[in-house]
Amino acid sequence: MHVYILVLSSILLGCTFFLLSLMEILPSEKNNVANQLEVLLEDYDRSIARSFSKMARHGILLSQRLSAAFEQELADRNATFADLSDNPKLIEALEERSYGILEQTLQLADCSGVFFVLDATVNTSVPDSHLSRAGVYLKIANINNCDPIEPILLFARGMHEVGSRHKHDFHNRWELEFSVSRLGMYETLKNNAVPDLSRCFFFSPRINFEGTWENMIMLGVPLMSRSGEFMGICGLEINSLYFRLAFPLEAHNLPPTTGLLACREGSLLAPAKGLNSGAYADNFSSSFSDSLNTEHRGKLNRYVSQLESFVGLEHEITLSPLDGANRWVVALLVPESAHMFIIHMKYMKMAIFGAVFLVLAYFLSYGISRRFINPILERIHAITAGKAERTEIPEIDDLIEYLSREEQATPQVAEVQADMTGYTTFLNNIETLSKAERTVFNLYVKGFSAPEIAEELHVTIHTVKSHNRRIYAKLNISSRKELLLFINMMKPEDKIQD
Repeated sequence: MHVYILVLSSILLGCTFFLLSLMEILPSEKNNVANQLEVLLEDYDRSIARSFSKMARHGILLSQRLSAAFEQELADRNATFADLSDNPKLIEALEERSYGILEQTLQLADCSGVFFVLDATVNTSVPDSHLSRAGVYLKIANINNCDPIEPILLFARGMHEVGSRHKHDFHNRWELEFSVSRLGMYETLKNNAVPDLSRCFFFSPRINFEGTWENMIMLGVPLMSRSGEFMGICGLEINSLYFRLAFPLEAHNLPPTTGLLACREGSLLAPAKGLNSGAYADNFSSSFSDSLNTEHRGKLNRYVSQLESFVGLEHEITLSPLDGANRWVVALLVPESAHMFIIHMKYMKMAIFGAVFLVLAYFLSYGISRRFINPILERIHAITAGKAERTEIPEIDDLIEYLSREEQATPQVAEVQADMTGYTTFLNNIETLSKAERTVFNLYVKGFSAPEIAEELHVTIHTVKSHNRRIYAKLNISSRKELLLFINMMKPEDKIQD
C-alpha cells in the first residue's frame, strides 16, 4: 500500500511540474537569463548609438569651425595652407587660434579628449618627417565622472609655447607632433575626404595611448577648406574609463555582466578592438584581450577564449559611413561558470520544492487511505473470510446484498438449464482428481468458500486458486457457479468420498 501511495504521489508531482512548465509558470532558467539580457542589451545598444551619434555631430561641427578658423587665420596673414610646413610661427598661430574651439568642444561634447592634426609638419628635414604631423591634443585628467564640473586639462600634443601660454599641465607623454603611424585612421580619412562631412567621418578601433594604461576609440573627421582642399583631421576621444562611467550596466538578478562595444571578424568577436563596461570590465580588459570564438546555441551565444568561456547576446551597430571591414557590435557577456551556477541553484531549489511536495503528498495520501480506504478494505476482507456480514458502508452493503441474491438465484436458473451430458462427464471425471485436488473439492461440497478452504488447509489463497484451475479443467467446467450447480445435483452418497 505504501509503495502505491508513493508512486501516486510521484505521478502527481510530475504532472504538476509538467503543467506548470507548459503554462510557463516555471520557465527555463536559460530562457529567463536570455530574456533579461535581451532587455538589457536593447537599452545598452540604444544608449551607445545615441551617444556616438551625438559625438559624430560634435565632430562634424568641430571640423567646420576649425576649418573656418584656419582659413581666416591664413587669410589674415596673407598665407596659404601650402606655406604651413617648415613654418613654426604660422603653425603656432593656427594652434593658438584653435585653442578656444577645442576647450569649448570638450565642455559640450560627451568625450574625454579632443584633437586636430594638420597635414603639415614643423620640420621636413628631420628623419621620418613624412610620418609626423603638427596639431593639438587636449585630454581631461579628472575623469571621476562623465561630466566633471571643472575639467582639468592635459596638454598632450602641440607646440610647447601654446601649452605654456594656457597654463595647462603637460601630459607625461607629451610630444610636439602626432605620429601618423600610430594614428591609423589618418590615411583612411585623407583618402575618403569629401566636402559632405556626414559621409566621411570614422570611428577607429581601439588605440593605446603609447606608454600609458589608456585605451580609447577616436572619432576622426576630415578638415576641408571651402575649395575642397584636405587640411588634416580633427575629432574626439572616448577612453576606456570614460566609457565605463558613461555606459554603466545595472544588471539586476543577473550574474556579473560585461558590456562590449567590439568588432566582429567572421565567427570571432574582437574585444581588443573596442571598449567595455560593467561589473566584469577590469578583469575582462586585462585577461580576455584575445578574440572570442562564437558558437550559436539557441537564444544565447557561447563565446570561447583560451582562458574562459562566456554566454551572451549581441546586436550589430553602424557607427560611421566608413566602418568598412570594422563590423561593430554591441554585446553583453556573462561568465559561463557564473551562468551555470545560477541555473544549478535554480534546479536545486526546484528539487527541494519537489522533495517537500512529495513528502507532503505522501503523508496526505497515507492519511486519506487510513481514514477512508483502509476501513473499506478491512470490512471487505472480513466479509470474504465469513467474519462479518455488514460493513456499515451503505454502498458496499447494497452491492454485497445484490451479489448474494444473484448468487442464490443463479444456480436455480442454471439448474433448470443444466446440460446432463456435462453433468455425466463431471461425475465420471471426479475420479481423475489428485488427492490434494479431491481434498479441495470435498471442502467445496461441504459449502466452504475459497478463503475458508485456504484457512482450513493452511495454504494461501493463490494455492487454492491453482487447485481450482486444475479441478475445472479435469471436470470440464468453466466457473465456480457451474461447480456449485453440479455439486447440488449430486446424490448424497456421491458427494463425500476419500
